[in-house]
Amino acid sequence: MSLILNWLESMHADLKITDKCSRKRNYRSTCTVCTNVCKYEAISCNERTMEIDSQRCNSCGDCIIACPLSAIKGKAVTREFDHTCLIYSEAYTPTVKELLIYKKRGMNAIQIKHNPLNEQWDLVLVGTNRILLQLGEKPIEIVQKSNEEKLSRRALFSSIQTEGKQLARSLAPVSWQMEEDEWNLTNYYQEFQFYSVEMDKNKCTLCMACFSFCPQKVFTFLETAIQLHHEKCVNCTACTDICPEEAIRIRSNIKEKSDKVESLNTKKCRDCGQKFSSFQPEKEKCHICTNRDSEWLSPFE
Repeated sequence: MSLILNWLESMHADLKITDKCSRKRNYRSTCTVCTNVCKYEAISCNERTMEIDSQRCNSCGDCIIACPLSAIKGKAVTREFDHTCLIYSEAYTPTVKELLIYKKRGMNAIQIKHNPLNEQWDLVLVGTNRILLQLGEKPIEIVQKSNEEKLSRRALFSSIQTEGKQLARSLAPVSWQMEEDEWNLTNYYQEFQFYSVEMDKNKCTLCMACFSFCPQKVFTFLETAIQLHHEKCVNCTACTDICPEEAIRIRSNIKEKSDKVESLNTKKCRDCGQKFSSFQPEKEKCHICTNRDSEWLSPFE
């Protein structure tokens, strides 16, 4: 019995929040995706720190999958596969993002045994197939489990005792043991975009904070223009959180990718004499001089 307990204990996958986490990169981050999906309240946010309580965490993997930046290291141990089928279980409900990624990795169907999908699974599957249609992909099907003999739970534990851990590992195909970097949806559908990034030209001062804090490199400065790579956006909200002017908006928009170019005006600041770029052709001062208190002495004087 001790061998079984040791094996089960070893299957607990410790999770780690990496430095890619937006809350570790930006103190103004409002991202709470992982805490929202955690049913066990195992994740806590404290300004720039994120902590996982190992006593509460059961390594279900929901937070790993949900994180828009794929910033949590670990494995979704509650998912089971049979060749190219995801085995249906009422113990959890997959997300649309999860099924879209599985689809690109070779999963073609959801396998059921006796009971049909419950309402939550059915809603996710319908939503996923609707998006797959937009992406030019075949829908995910529902298949019945074959009647060929399968190992019972008792037989499985018996085989573990006799054949050791190697058999247990072989039951989980390597192709489904995904690391944290593999949960970024944009890696799988590179010819499409899932979001559109909009900049309010009347508010934006081109302070370029969004350029620095965007982990997906959505923004590219071209001296006379800004190029927006919509297909890279994962809606991590890093740009909207850091923008002091609240000039950026992200909205869902699934379609073929399109890089948008926003033209800029390059001028010489009336106060400091430095070159600056602006969306407004009538603007005469850079954003630093514009925001500087008029009673302060200019460092250029």
